[in-house]
Amino acid sequence: MTRFPRFVPALAGLALAVPMLAHASGWPVFDAANFLKNTITAEQAVKTEAYQNSNIIYQYQMLANQLKQATGLDPVTLIQQLSSVQSDIKKQQNYGQALDQLYGSLSQNVDFLQQVNGLIAQSGKTPSQWFADQRTLLNNGDQTAKRLFSLGTDIVKANQANAQRRQQIQQDMQGNPTAQATAQTTNRLLDLVAGQNSDMLQLIGAKLQSDAIKDQKANAAATAGNDAAQQLQNDRDTQRQKLLDLTNVQ
Repeated sequence: MTRFPRFVPALAGLALAVPMLAHASGWPVFDAANFLKNTITAEQAVKTEAYQNSNIIYQYQMLANQLKQATGLDPVTLIQQLSSVQSDIKKQQNYGQALDQLYGSLSQNVDFLQQVNGLIAQSGKTPSQWFADQRTLLNNGDQTAKRLFSLGTDIVKANQANAQRRQQIQQDMQGNPTAQATAQTTNRLLDLVAGQNSDMLQLIGAKLQSDAIKDQKANAAATAGNDAAQQLQNDRDTQRQKLLDLTNVQ
């Protein structure tokens, strides 16, 4: 048997945005509907892979039952074969759990993108106009926009963790040609969705960097203002003391 293919890219996350064209201001332009469609396709691919995995587990269990019922076999050889089959069952079960978790994360992402599409439809604006408004609200510190981006970030982290676990388990497994082909197809779909999310990560990173720069400038300005105010107070105290000294001399 051949090994499952390596899940090459770490699935950085699935949330909110797809890279299309560069926005004039440097922000990405999003096609949420296209991203939603591709995420649903990836979700179905993971579901298919999980179903295929459950069939493989069933076949292994049938094989284990046949070994237990076999007669006339060398006991040592029988135990070795049974142990090997049970080990494979355990690996497949762990893989199935990882697939279920990844499917759950993708389902959450689909719900999130449907929510975004619903908000766009309710606004009566084009997706580009709606996202432009969200960028403005986010820059102005709007709490609703912040929560929206925060939720997207949470989905990024959840999918990244689940995809990495899937990759680790996949590298340690062996599979039949059908399971291998299913995994390859799923990998390509997850690669596509992960690639569509690259601008989302840049968007969040740019926003965090922008916030950090603003905070740094604000802190520097506040520090400078405090220093100037303190110096002014010191000058006043000095002048007051000089006046008191002159009064005492007279």
